Amino acid sequence: MNEIDIPASWAWVHLVDVLSEPLTIGRSTKTTSDGFPILRLTALKREGIDFSERKNGAWTREQANQFIVMEGDFLVSRGSGSVESIGRGALARHTPVSVGFPSSMIRIRVDSSIMTPEYLENIWESHLVRSQIERAVHTTAIRTYTINRDTLEGIQLPLPPLPEQYRIVEALESHLSRLDFGQSCLQRSVALIPELRSAVRNTAISGRNSPTSTSSLWKWGNLGDVIARIETGRSVRCERRPAREDEWGVIKVSAMTRGKFNACEQKAVQAGTRIDPRNEIKLNDLLISRANTATHVGAAVLVEECRPRLLLSDKSLRLVPKDEVDKNWLIQVLSSPHVRNQISSRANGTLDSMRNITQQNLLSIKIPIPPRKEQTSVGESLKNQIERTDRLAEQLQLLRTRSDQLRQSLLTHAFAGRLVAQDPADESTTASLTRIRTERETRSGRSKPTRRHVTTERASHSPHTPTTLQLEFDL
Repeated sequence: MNEIDIPASWAWVHLVDVLSEPLTIGRSTKTTSDGFPILRLTALKREGIDFSERKNGAWTREQANQFIVMEGDFLVSRGSGSVESIGRGALARHTPVSVGFPSSMIRIRVDSSIMTPEYLENIWESHLVRSQIERAVHTTAIRTYTINRDTLEGIQLPLPPLPEQYRIVEALESHLSRLDFGQSCLQRSVALIPELRSAVRNTAISGRNSPTSTSSLWKWGNLGDVIARIETGRSVRCERRPAREDEWGVIKVSAMTRGKFNACEQKAVQAGTRIDPRNEIKLNDLLISRANTATHVGAAVLVEECRPRLLLSDKSLRLVPKDEVDKNWLIQVLSSPHVRNQISSRANGTLDSMRNITQQNLLSIKIPIPPRKEQTSVGESLKNQIERTDRLAEQLQLLRTRSDQLRQSLLTHAFAGRLVAQDPADESTTASLTRIRTERETRSGRSKPTRRHVTTERASHSPHTPTTLQLEFDL
């Protein structure tokens, strides 16, 4: 963890120091068609708990009582298939329905006289907390990442005076609401990129690519009218690893899935295997996936970059166009929704995970064919438009990255005491904790209270560095 300077009125505490009750793991139960509603892990969202994301569990109301989510509860994911998802949390801002939480979650309830739930919600999203969680996760035998109660209790947090917590939360809500709106717009724009590509490519078969288009000279035909021959790869024994530069490799179907040829998606041919050099992939080859998922079967790519010693597989085809056919035009036609829909409808196979398109069905696909001269102009124009679309997609992704960085910058400033001004009239965290300890001891009447150390910061220190003042208070 990087060193973080906090104001003198703040203190470093552990999560356990601000709890109103011990951390609670949810109850394990089977899913039923009816029963008491239970949250799904997908209910934990950045903006709070989504109570519509729930299922029914085999609980009675009495069994669910201690696991019902209340307003102000903060729920954290205990286990996940990825480090990025482990420990993610969400705040219950309101509870429109009575719902429980499962054993895959831990409930955190903070003492509102020490910390506000909204402050916890915001700091939980910061790199300060995320880095502690990601360093402490455990991996199970089934490759699931988990985090336990002890780890969560030990998470270190900078704690400002309570009035300053309210000011920090208010400032963050103002800034982050605008940032969230911008990120939402970016997300919608990114989601529309595939539609934009499809709209561009549809002009390849519309005859409306430019004002000079002579669509009256276009004619309908079959893909077979523009293909001289189809060359197929063959099945060979391969290693599970990628081939080295001095070895022969065979492409996977994933090499043709994303619209651009990916020479890295390959596996090494076993030593001693007989190689047919006619199956080696060359620059400017037009390849198509013969077998793939229902979504990607028939995906076509034009090879613009390729390493040597790379072979077609038995699930890939090389289309060799006739001499008068422009490849740039043909690849756009093959990638257009018009052709993709025909391939999907003609592919056979009982499983969506592996569909096949035969050469006969492929060659029978209907396409509009422009004169040779127009093929060149249409192909070049569409290639340029797709490249501009790709650059737009890259710019949008860059903006999303920058917006995430801006979010973390805001959170870092907030929890280092640099987002809002400190008010000298605020009671310091140290004084507040001392007062709360005294009040609790008075109410409980205990002569020997349980003690826990909370560290206060008087200068620049890391959360891992002991400081000069140790405060003991009763939880």
